[in-house]
Amino acid sequence: MRSLVAAILFLLLAGCASADEGEPPAPSLSPVAATQAWLDALASEDYISMEELVEPTGLAVVAAVENNLRSDELAGLLQSGFTDELHTQYWRGFNESLEAFRDEPLTAVTVGEEIGLAGVVGHTAVVLETDRAVGNVILLETPDGWKVDFVATVGPALMGPLGEYLAAALAGDHAAVISTAYRDAVVPGLEAALALDQDNNALVFEAEYIRQLASAAP
Repeated sequence: MRSLVAAILFLLLAGCASADEGEPPAPSLSPVAATQAWLDALASEDYISMEELVEPTGLAVVAAVENNLRSDELAGLLQSGFTDELHTQYWRGFNESLEAFRDEPLTAVTVGEEIGLAGVVGHTAVVLETDRAVGNVILLETPDGWKVDFVATVGPALMGPLGEYLAAALAGDHAAVISTAYRDAVVPGLEAALALDQDNNALVFEAEYIRQLASAAP
């Protein structure tokens, strides 16, 4: 699989001091430290660690939407999870796509401070900065610690495709599994994204459309 959302993040991603390759992050990592660990893993191509660093349900949905996976393929991914091979394949493609769009090395971006998300429980954001731009990564608090919420971080770039994918999937045999994933991961992720972009009327509309679709599904 090859990531398309890397183009959206090319000004936001970097690794500063690299973590030991292959070393899993501790569940007690702060949001800032978890963000740094994710970026370090990208910079060092330690893709296996992504299992510990990124919320898996939203990642599976984003990967399916990006790569036009069939609904049965997404259902299998949701039920079985990402293997080490799939993590490596996806994030290697992400990095390759990133390299095609950025004109700065990964080390050019600094992880900044944590910023709260008003009205959103269980999510927070961390600032990323370069000399030219400022962006954010949004994280979700899980029983295993803070993890990057990929839907919340890149969801605004996938507004239309996210809704279209769900609408099509609801007509198939895997509607229940996929709609549950949307309710559990996509809707909360988009709500977190909205907390950073409250004036984005298109995102407001699309998030509500997806919420209604997912809520009405089995």
